[in-house]
Amino acid sequence: MKNLIFIRQTGVVASLAGTFLLFIPTAGFAHESGAADSSPVQSQFVGQIFEKSQHPLPHVSFTIIHDTHFHGNFGNPKEPNNIANYFGIANKIKAAQPNSLFIGNGDDLGTSVNSSAFQGQPIVDAFNAGKLDVNTYGNHDFDMGPDQLSKLVKASQFPWVSANAIDKRTGDVFAKESGAKRYIIKEVGGVKIGITGLINEEAPQITSMGPNAIVLKPVEAMKKIIPEMKAAGAQFIIVSSHLASPDARIVAEKVDGIDLIVGDHAAFAFDSPEKIHNTLLWFIGDEFTYLGEINFNFDNGKVADFNYHRYALKTDVAKEGYQPDPNVKAVMDSYNAKLGKELEVQIGKSLTEMDVMKASQRKTETAIGDLVADAMKDYTKADMAIINGGGIRAERVFPAGPLSKKDIMDAMPFANYVEKLDITGDQLYQALENGISLIESGAGRYPQVSGIEYSYNPKLLPGARLLNVKVKGQPLDRKAHYTIAVVDFVAEGGDGYDIFKGSKVLLDKNAGPLLSKVVADYIQQKETVAPRIEGRIQISENIPNDYYSDLSGQSFEAVYAVTDMLYKNIVGAADGGKLFQPDQHVTVRDFTKALSKAVGGTSSAAVDSAASVLDPNAKLTRAQMAVLMSNALIAVGKYPQISDDVQKSLNAFADKVAGNDDWAVVAYTGLIRGKSDEKGTTLLAVSDFVTRAQMAIVIERLLQLK
Repeated sequence: MKNLIFIRQTGVVASLAGTFLLFIPTAGFAHESGAADSSPVQSQFVGQIFEKSQHPLPHVSFTIIHDTHFHGNFGNPKEPNNIANYFGIANKIKAAQPNSLFIGNGDDLGTSVNSSAFQGQPIVDAFNAGKLDVNTYGNHDFDMGPDQLSKLVKASQFPWVSANAIDKRTGDVFAKESGAKRYIIKEVGGVKIGITGLINEEAPQITSMGPNAIVLKPVEAMKKIIPEMKAAGAQFIIVSSHLASPDARIVAEKVDGIDLIVGDHAAFAFDSPEKIHNTLLWFIGDEFTYLGEINFNFDNGKVADFNYHRYALKTDVAKEGYQPDPNVKAVMDSYNAKLGKELEVQIGKSLTEMDVMKASQRKTETAIGDLVADAMKDYTKADMAIINGGGIRAERVFPAGPLSKKDIMDAMPFANYVEKLDITGDQLYQALENGISLIESGAGRYPQVSGIEYSYNPKLLPGARLLNVKVKGQPLDRKAHYTIAVVDFVAEGGDGYDIFKGSKVLLDKNAGPLLSKVVADYIQQKETVAPRIEGRIQISENIPNDYYSDLSGQSFEAVYAVTDMLYKNIVGAADGGKLFQPDQHVTVRDFTKALSKAVGGTSSAAVDSAASVLDPNAKLTRAQMAVLMSNALIAVGKYPQISDDVQKSLNAFADKVAGNDDWAVVAYTGLIRGKSDEKGTTLLAVSDFVTRAQMAIVIERLLQLK
């Protein structure tokens, strides 16, 4: 009898001891779009790649089917790629291989219109109907918040497992009281199979995990749980992974005892499994494009052989005549009918086209971003509003014309509630800096705004990119108080907006409605909207230079650092007026005073101690600056462990001071990057005196590290 295991999102095969044929396939891999890459798969993998075994497996012990990663979607009932057909193929495999296990890998409950309308229940009902055996958490499973996820775990007729999603109050797996487990062991075909899961480490920053759910580092979590699973009798260990494939490979490289890893947060699809040490990994994408099957021959406590097959729903359903799972189809049809009646109602119309593509919201101002932020500001009567661009996504362009509830929920699928906070101007400034800090990677923190105008230079360092900020048409007062509308995810520090955590809440999420309802009501009230890009966000290569009159000719970094020192009250004008005097030499006293302010509080003791042996009235040399900055790194907890790599950082300088730890660490961390002479040679210039502009630059760099 053959055992079939269906692993819901990630497919990973474990330690492969035994004889099998190895081949390097040349097929390409597919990205989220499903487009194939013509380059050999070998070039995409860290480990070896395995072709399907070319000889039959006479004594198959178990089969594994994987994976899901459905994002709350059912798929299109009129096309092959839907949840009923997915489970239908699984049923066909199970019928041929009676000893089976069906495993999922997370990101199933959010972020669709269905999941928003019914709070994640549709997928749980479908998985119950399709008899899923086990699942793990992905970041989107927390999109409705931890309380709702806990309810859905309890409603599941299958266990949820995770090695690293932990409730910090108990130290145990999140939602244990609802039935979740750190791992399970199932005997399939005489083999005791242990299954655990991993959620991506950045999940707390990109979803609504709440104050008590935390994520352990994957490698550490696995090193702890593997011995426990083996002690409990596990002979074969599977990790249902919601890590990005590079992170899963790191786990395979650093943790012994894992036989199989399946699933991928990043949704890459590869033609074949790969092997890293004794761990087999297979990534087959997300949603309904592919379903994976791996058959194992288990002999004398080891894998003697295996083969695999990947099913492409778009072609295989019709070609092979697979039938949809009738129970899953009934769930899909029922929810789709309920949703259709609710959401097709027209709520208003737009006179303008709106780009609702996910990528657009993360790099520039959009008409839909303005509309959503305006609705939030209007509802809360706040001074301003910020909506993180990642909260808007429909992957289409809304044409001018009628707007339905479905359109709005497509655009805002998350269960986010609107809150109103009391904040300072400085909090707003830091929030905007956070929002534009990861524009290169298209992160979801990009701030779409209402009541705010801001400009920034993307070529400046992250955390120091803002050029100008206005609130209600007036320059931002960083000491003043303002009211702001945000969603609860942002208010609780999501997408890096930690600066809002702990702010006074004027409208709590429990009192505020869903963001999608706020926007729908706003449109319905106005009947007609015409959102346009208004220039609230300006992208410029200019730098702020509207205070000091003597900064012409200075570098971008110098001007910005000098200006930020003024804003942060660390370094002001040399003459108390409009002159900074960037080329004036700085004294030990002045540098130490500024550096102590930057380090802050009791941490400045290390800086003050280092400066105490110097003449406070003397001009500061670059060698002395290196010592002070080295101590500042200690003060802020950023001092690197001395290693060959740290010492090698001095090789970039023609006049390097070999064996000098102070110079090595400030060079390694990038605080001091040397000076170029007329020949272009980079020098430490240890005896040169430090200028006021150089002081501002190195302290600004420290603040970026801090």
